[in-house]
Amino acid sequence: MKQYTYSIIHKILDRSNTVRATAATPEIARAQIVLMYGNQNTVAELFCDIDPPHRILGEIDCSDFPDTDMAWLMNEAAQIEGVTA
Repeated sequence: MKQYTYSIIHKILDRSNTVRATAATPEIARAQIVLMYGNQNTVAELFCDIDPPHRILGEIDCSDFPDTDMAWLMNEAAQIEGVTA
């Protein structure tokens, strides 16, 4: 597990921020961030920092996310971002 940091930009206010998620892969971390913040923010495609798991308080903890739900997660994130799969 690692803690991945992604930049987000508010779609209307054009303000940037950073958010973190601890996950097995950066894809899981990003998709979980999209689920949480993607309706109002654009999430960067690539992470901007990696830290040990649970290093910074306030993260999304998806460390126990099951691989069997990966297709569902990616589909949900794609819908929020308006991407057709």
